[in-house]
Amino acid sequence: MLNIKRLLAVAVLLSIYSCSSNKLIGSWEFIELYEGTVPKIDTLKNKQNRSRYGTGILSFHPNNSFDSKDLTGNYQKENNLLKMKYNESKDTIRMKIAYINKDYLLLSSMSEKSDTWFYKKIKAKK
Repeated sequence: MLNIKRLLAVAVLLSIYSCSSNKLIGSWEFIELYEGTVPKIDTLKNKQNRSRYGTGILSFHPNNSFDSKDLTGNYQKENNLLKMKYNESKDTIRMKIAYINKDYLLLSSMSEKSDTWFYKKIKAKK
């Protein structure tokens, strides 16, 4: 009986972990860029894309590739750290996943002057 409970607990933990790592997969619409680190989306949920920085779609694929506008690259996700390397660049961009759920994504740069990118998930058409 104890082994069954342990097995069940491990199965639940694995399913929770796999679901949380899959939250990043999909296409995200850029909404706005903010100065500093923004850790919550509460006041941002109703924002529409009217950014002076324009529009764009950032898509993460299950094979650890991504594309943004006409550029492509590969990414690695380790806990809340996202490492993105564009194919056309020698440098790797390190971003902190400040917030993620099924609808919203906040990515914060890990530089001296931190900025936060706010994205909304693009729902698949049924």
